[in-house]
Formats: sequence, structure tokens, C-alpha cells
Amino acid sequence: MKKIKFLSAVILIAALVLSACGGAATVAAPTNPPPTQAPSNSQPSTAAPAATTAPTSASAANKEPIKVGLFLPMTGSLAFLGEGYKLGVDLAIKDLGGEIDGHPIQTFVADSKGTPTDAVNAARQLMDVNQVQVMIGGGASSTTLAALPIVAEGQTPTVDGTSTNPTIYNQLGVGGNQWLFRIGPDDLIMGQGFSEKIAQSVKTISFVGDDNQFGRGAGQVYVPLLPKLGTQVLSEDYFDPATADYRPGLTKIKSVGAEGILIVMTDQSCATFMRQFREVGLTMQIFSRGACTTGLFNQLTKDDPTIGEGITEFTFFTDGNDSGLAKHFSQTYNQPITSHRMAGYYAMYYTIAPAIKALIASGKDLTRANIRDAIAALSVQTPAGLIKFDDHNQAYLNAALVTNKNGQQTLLSTVELKPVDHTGY
Repeated sequence: MKKIKFLSAVILIAALVLSACGGAATVAAPTNPPPTQAPSNSQPSTAAPAATTAPTSASAANKEPIKVGLFLPMTGSLAFLGEGYKLGVDLAIKDLGGEIDGHPIQTFVADSKGTPTDAVNAARQLMDVNQVQVMIGGGASSTTLAALPIVAEGQTPTVDGTSTNPTIYNQLGVGGNQWLFRIGPDDLIMGQGFSEKIAQSVKTISFVGDDNQFGRGAGQVYVPLLPKLGTQVLSEDYFDPATADYRPGLTKIKSVGAEGILIVMTDQSCATFMRQFREVGLTMQIFSRGACTTGLFNQLTKDDPTIGEGITEFTFFTDGNDSGLAKHFSQTYNQPITSHRMAGYYAMYYTIAPAIKALIASGKDLTRANIRDAIAALSVQTPAGLIKFDDHNQAYLNAALVTNKNGQQTLLSTVELKPVDHTGY
């Protein structure tokens, strides 16, 4: 598949030195078994955290369990995000046979409810009460930003896959927080290349996003960057992700007469927005740096596939990045893969599991600090690219440029992401 390498004078790629990963040995990723039935505990829990131990072999009965905590929104407007991560993690644990080198995997789920305060409480519950050794979360930029100091205080290694606010980058690794790692890119890493693509197509644009750290974080990248590339931003609007009626905002957008629109929304909010976008008769060129071409988006709009037709989207953790996992997930759950579902799988299967496997092989204890060091030293080749962290605990898996055709996401090209200068964020 054709790969696109984004180079730009305004982004100083050479400024970042991947010191945290220097000299790391390559760890072999696990081999996927044939698709299996969905785990019996695959549905998200909304109760207080309780241990779930995956089925294991008899040899694992007397070995120290590996306690994995998930602090994610299991209720509220972002509940689909927590559900997605949980399904991905469950499938990964099933594929691992419920254990890592004979150590049974126990999972604990704490509901962040998608709010900063509850994210802090959820992370504390997992670290202080459940005594987990490693966590996956928070999944959304607002909850991840709130939990950063708590994760550092609790000294618990944490893997996040979908928090794209660029301000997180300078707070990690050499920026101060040695405990949280991101396997998904942020909007500054993705922004330059996608902005160049947009600028080649339209000279005026409207920007719309979810009114949270996800949408506003993207706005901080695209709204100032697009004019530098020759595309004027005529309007900038943010909406509560739970908005039911976007028509007043769409009427305003229609009145400014931009050639294109850039949407930064999650699957469900974008499905509602695009349905009403078509209803009010807007015909501008549509770009998305959100989730407007995903399997879930197309499932939500399957009654009228033309709703998402022709959207050009820059994305990651998508079907085109790992078609084998997409098929495996669909066969297991009878549901499409999404970025959050794939992120949960990759956090567990390709990040936490190989790190712990390497740690066990080294003969070291399964402490939080040792697990953190093992994650920092990872070099794992996956179907979506290499998981290897720079000195800001950031990995650079491949992204994708996709479009919607006849109600199906279609891969246009795989995109190789590179480090960029985050000065000022």
C-alpha cells in the first residue's frame, strides 16, 4: 500500500530524539489464534470495580496474577468509548489464553463517566484499592489530562490509545510523567499532513468539533494551521457530543458559504450531525479527523448510506491498519471494529502483554516500576506498524487516509507518521 511521509519546514522533525527507546531489543508480538467466541464477560460493567479473572491453564493456578485496571467511561455520553476499549481488551485476553507466561490476567473496570473528576476517582480506585499493576485509560483527552497527575502520583504504568489532545505530549516522559504511554497519535502529529491535503482541495472551510478536549484540541491545531497553507477558516463551532439538534449550527455554517467543512467528532455525534447536514441541504466538501467513516458510524447510518458518502477522513486504529483484526473482531462479536475497540486490543495484546512477557523472561518481579520500564523499552512490530516509544512516551503507529463509499469505509492510503515539534503546546 502506498505510504505518505509528511515533511514540512514548519515542523522540526529532527528536534525529537528517540532516546527512551535507544538500544531496546525487539520483542516478538504474539501470534493471533483463529477467531474465537466472545468472552463471557465481554459486556461492559457499570458497577464498582470487581476482579474478572480470565480462564487459564492449570499451570497458571499458583502463579501471581497480573492485575490490569481499566479507567474508562462506561456510562454517560462517552459510554461507547469505554465499551469499545473493554471489548478490545477482552478479545486480546481471550487470544492470549487468559494468561501471560502462566500468570493469570485479572481485569478491574472503574467508570470514569467521561468526566475529569470521575476519571481521577476511577484511577485512584484501581491503584489504591484494587492494587492493579498496570492500567489502560483514560481513552478521552479530557479524562486523560485530569488523570495524568494521579497516575504519576500512584506510579502506575498506563497505556492510552485515543487521547489526541496535543498538550498531553509535553507532559509525558522527559516532560515529567514517566508513567503514561500513548500508542495512538495526537492531532499535531496528524495535523500537518492532513491540513496540506485539505489545502490542496479547498480555499475556505468551516471547522466543527465536539465541545471537549478532543474537539478543541484539534481546533488548536487546524484553525491556525490551515490559513498558513492558504485555506481561510470562515467559522469555528463546538457542540456537546450529546447534542440532538445541530440544525441551528448548521444553518449558521451554511450562511458563511465555505467550500469545505472539517469535522472532529466521535462516531455517534458525527452520525447525528451528518444526518442533519444532509437534511439542511449542505453540499460542501467534507473532511473528518474524527470517526465519520468508521464501521460504527456506517452502522448508525445504514438506513441511508448516502449520509456518509464521500467523506475524506484522516484516522488511525482503523480497518485498513489491521484488516485481520477487523475481521477477527467482526467474527467474534458480530460488530464492526472502531478506533476505541482496536486501541483496547493493541494496548493489551501488543503493548502490555509483550512487555510483561519480556519482564518475566528477565527474571524480574512484576512491580509497577519494572512493568513501566519494560513498556518503555518495547519494540514490537504489529500489523499497524511499530510500537516503540520516544522520550515523550509516544509511539508512532501508522495512520490512514480513508473515504466512505456505498456505506463502507474504503482505504485510500496508509500514512506513516513521524515525530513533530510540540513546542508551544
